Amino acid sequence: MTFLLRKLSAFIILSLAVGLLWGGARNMLNDSDTLGTLSTNIDIINKSIIDDSITTDKENIEGTSINSFLENMYVETSLLASAIPNIANPSVTYLRIAQGMRKEEIAGILGNKLSWDKNEKEKFLATERPEKSISGEGYFYPGTYLFKKRSDAELAGKLMTNRFKQEVLSRYASSTRKVINIDTALKIASILEREAGGKYDMRIISGIIWNRIFKDMPLDMDSTLQYAKGNEKIGWWPKVESKDKFIESPYNTYANEGLPPTAISNPSLAAIEAALNPKKTNCLFFLHDKQGGFHCTRTYKEHVKNIDRFYARK
Repeated sequence: MTFLLRKLSAFIILSLAVGLLWGGARNMLNDSDTLGTLSTNIDIINKSIIDDSITTDKENIEGTSINSFLENMYVETSLLASAIPNIANPSVTYLRIAQGMRKEEIAGILGNKLSWDKNEKEKFLATERPEKSISGEGYFYPGTYLFKKRSDAELAGKLMTNRFKQEVLSRYASSTRKVINIDTALKIASILEREAGGKYDMRIISGIIWNRIFKDMPLDMDSTLQYAKGNEKIGWWPKVESKDKFIESPYNTYANEGLPPTAISNPSLAAIEAALNPKKTNCLFFLHDKQGGFHCTRTYKEHVKNIDRFYARK
């Protein structure tokens, strides 16, 4: 028992140290007025992406990864430290909600862990949105949460949407709102969360989406078809088949131009940043090969060649 207490004490001290170190680094970044502000490189009037030539892709990837790692480490250790007094408490549960889930998935996970009935799940789905939204999709911030096992749905919903306010809305610059409203950013970010293989892919796919929007082309995103056909019975993200391109749904971005009516998932801050700051590219089409490699092309003819090349279509 003494050994365990020593281990726990060491962990608490380490957590506090990490917190203090991160707090100092965060204050330094705040002093430079650079941390967290959600700006954009989109020129809506001229329908173009302003190339960020000052910062290289490598610096973007490494900087984002390091900052995200440090922030996630701080959040995780802080939450674990706060959870230590409750580890042996059967009425407490520690949950991580992954990015890219639709709200019904989140309600299902929380419902199972917190013993909600159907009525409680409906209350969660009806949580008041921080901003005007048709469905509320996109406003349940993914991340790590500590719940009492009997937490009610209204409290859980407010906890997640309040964290969205803190992590996203508080960083959303007024100059950015004049160019891209939060609802549009969430629609694109939610697609990126389902389509991209990583943070670098997100920026390029975001560039492709914006290129298509500027050219008044259908987005042709399979993830929106999944959202249209998904349900609890067959799965929230079912496999897309060729016939699905003819689904009658406003979420069918093969049949309808522009963005879907709402976000299709609840995205991470990284995806929102990518939606606001796409990579300037000439590509209009893309695919991932069987090993997860990313390939994009300017023309549909080149895209078909990639399909044949990487999927041996006959």
